Amino acid sequence: MQTAEQAGGFVWVLALVDFESRELKRAMVSEENFATADAARDAGNERLQGMSNDR
Repeated sequence: MQTAEQAGGFVWVLALVDFESRELKRAMVSEENFATADAARDAGNERLQGMSNDR
């Protein structure tokens, strides 16, 4: 999970990578802009945790 600056705010970016085949399988970017990188990181980590619980 990474953050990126976007239009004066920040977004979270999640990427699913298959390291064995060295391919990017999926990437997701938040639709919401956050005021700080920390806020975007916290929201991205919550989304990632929620996805992990769905398995």
